[in-house]
Amino acid sequence: MARGHGRILTPIWEDADFLALTQHEQRLYLFLISQPNLNHAGLLPMTLRRWARKSSDLTAAELEKHLLALAAARFIVMDEDTEELLIRSFVRNDGVWKQPKVMGAMVSGAMEISSPLLRRALLDEMDRVPLDELSDEPMKVRGVEGPSIRQQVADHIGALRKAFGDPNPDPTGGGFAPPSDTPSTPPSQGASDTHADEGRTPSTRAGAGAHTARAPLPLSPATVPSHGTEGGGEVVEQAEAVGGPALSRSDDLAPIDLDGFALTDPMRRWAVSTFGDALDINYETDQFVSHFRADGGRRRNWPEEWKKWLRRSSKFESDRQQRGGSNVVALRSQGRPLPGTDTTVAGWDALAAELRAKENPA
Repeated sequence: MARGHGRILTPIWEDADFLALTQHEQRLYLFLISQPNLNHAGLLPMTLRRWARKSSDLTAAELEKHLLALAAARFIVMDEDTEELLIRSFVRNDGVWKQPKVMGAMVSGAMEISSPLLRRALLDEMDRVPLDELSDEPMKVRGVEGPSIRQQVADHIGALRKAFGDPNPDPTGGGFAPPSDTPSTPPSQGASDTHADEGRTPSTRAGAGAHTARAPLPLSPATVPSHGTEGGGEVVEQAEAVGGPALSRSDDLAPIDLDGFALTDPMRRWAVSTFGDALDINYETDQFVSHFRADGGRRRNWPEEWKKWLRRSSKFESDRQQRGGSNVVALRSQGRPLPGTDTTVAGWDALAAELRAKENPA
């Protein structure tokens, strides 16, 4: 379900780094955190052309310049290859970490991330969640004692770590190792991040630079919470890797919607440069989405599947044109006449010729 509002904390107007931004960059940041499709992990698909249409005097090129400035100031992290954007401090500043059920939705939203860079940034943010501020008293649901709010939130963070692992190579040569559960940086209060190690004043931004990754990794099997248990005690279920059945969700969306497929500006440019005016890109995309909503299957890379769809459509149209614009396919008779078929096709051809003659008289 789309969000109905974006949460802006008033301390942002005392934040030194935020005040150092230009008015256009500040407005863009507020624009991003109020987007209806921003999920609980702070993830957004990068749709520059669509965003540019939200202002009468804004272009996609200007928007990209402002986004780069926000990335340089470390308010956001972008990956141009996967066309994803992460608002780094969203989980803390929006209060997601305080609510076990919403943290469960955060883990589900995080499973949509393809970029290793964004995954690493989100894991770093989990180190900054102030778990000690949450209640450690066991919760009671219908008289039955269950885990505390702190434990539930910690379990969700653990599920995320298990899903992502550690994108950084193990210095001992053992490949990839799970990150430490001990926060490496003091958690922040309210809207600000702590940068004691850098000697900087508190900031709304995050603590790592923005870059672009080159090779997104597939999601690995992970535990993700379901949200049907009362009293905040979620049941953790085993989710399949991308390419398998859909993750457990509270809605009834098809996998293509759960995976967040969207027609982006780079995809559209590729289609236009490849097929020109031979295909109606919007129509083909609508058909593509409708097909896979009905099909219910998952794909590891939806944009590549979309490209395959367009190539097949282009080939079909090319074959049709070679047949003279007719959808009738000649049948091989192996030298034997097909009863009625030749006569029928000949009749159709004669009728078509008669209509063309009427439309284009000599």
